[in-house]
Amino acid sequence: MRIVSLTPSASEIVFELGLGSRLVGISHECNYPKEIDIIEKVSSSSIDPTGSQGEIDHQVRETLQSNATLYQINTERLNELKPDFIITQGICDVCSISSNQIEVELKGTLCTLPASTKIISLNGRTFDGICDDIIALGNELNSMNQAKNHVDQARNKKDYLQRQTKYDYPILCLEWIDPYFSAGHWVPEQIELAGFKSAIGKTGDQSRVLTVDEIIDSDPFAIALICCGYNGEQNSFFSKQLFEDDRINHLKAFKENKVYSFDADSYFSRPTTRILEGSRQLRNRILLN
Repeated sequence: MRIVSLTPSASEIVFELGLGSRLVGISHECNYPKEIDIIEKVSSSSIDPTGSQGEIDHQVRETLQSNATLYQINTERLNELKPDFIITQGICDVCSISSNQIEVELKGTLCTLPASTKIISLNGRTFDGICDDIIALGNELNSMNQAKNHVDQARNKKDYLQRQTKYDYPILCLEWIDPYFSAGHWVPEQIELAGFKSAIGKTGDQSRVLTVDEIIDSDPFAIALICCGYNGEQNSFFSKQLFEDDRINHLKAFKENKVYSFDADSYFSRPTTRILEGSRQLRNRILLN
């Protein structure tokens, strides 16, 4: 069995299912677990990741408005790899390669993949949806026992989080700061599992641009910087930028120094069961500081 994963969450899940050795190709964004580093990357991005958040946002909007693609797939190499399965996602066209792009590119005249090659799209937007994706993937990849065990362990961790003391604290998670974006999909659920309430957004909502007035009106007890795809050090840098915004730095969360940064790439941005660790970290940081 030969697998190509074009989204980081899928690669992570494939390893959890004990099938990492079956991966013959991955996306340029796949970086976990560390064993993945030796696997060939078959995609690239048209966006310069070294720019500021404002510059990246501008690049993304210009690219989408021109009907161009944010990501490129090396279809020639994909043909040579002849995967039995190609795994992608259908959640966000901006975050990683979508199933729609795969379908379009593979229907091109240069595609010589076997007719038996199957495209699997992961679409979980909540904890339960993520678990459903893992079970479905386990079924497709003939690894159902590993999938069930992984999901059972995750559900036990979730139950433990839900039994902890609840606090009526509104927490604002920001997925981007230039412009400001709310954190959607599973993140409001992460906030609830941490024992708090989401200041803006409900579980399953799409991430969206926020106005400064919305942030002010939400009057968050604490703010969590979980800018999409960035690690803890990078989000720590963004948190310092946040303190420089005179439009919002008068809020209680700033005055009481309750602005926190996290490794979003590992624990908030990806639809894997590691979001439970994100909830644990969120709870501990807010309650212990």
